[in-house]
Amino acid sequence: MNMNRLHFLVIAGALICAPMVWAAAPTASEEPTIKSLTPAEVASGALTPQVQGGVHFVSGGIGIEERAWLAAHAREFNTHLTFAVVPGGEFVADVPVRISDAKGTPILEAKSDGPQMFVQLPVGHYQVEATHDGQMISRSFAITGKRSERITIGFKR
Repeated sequence: MNMNRLHFLVIAGALICAPMVWAAAPTASEEPTIKSLTPAEVASGALTPQVQGGVHFVSGGIGIEERAWLAAHAREFNTHLTFAVVPGGEFVADVPVRISDAKGTPILEAKSDGPQMFVQLPVGHYQVEATHDGQMISRSFAITGKRSERITIGFKR
């Protein structure tokens, strides 16, 4: 077989197969979003809220169903923690978390199962400590009423 014929067959094969590969790949508009999920799909990502010392909390956020479930239940919790690596913003899970009251008494010690942890706290002043990859980051915050507190903790690479 001569080289011209071989080049022709390779190019022809690529032109024939390329539309099939392109058509099979999901497009950005086909990717599910939190708003596009059905109630059953949101329910499939159901997380189990836990209670420790009277403090209600839930963690997760891995996969769109869990993120949708958290979004649907966000109003039930007044403290929203998010864990990521900076720069880059890659979310991290398995983060040990300690929340202490104004006197320094730990009121919650748990490991976040995903990049988000939602906690329901009484009105007061708190400190959260989160640890990832040997780094411990601490943030002070206050719960003053019905408004939720959003805290993003960024761990350095």
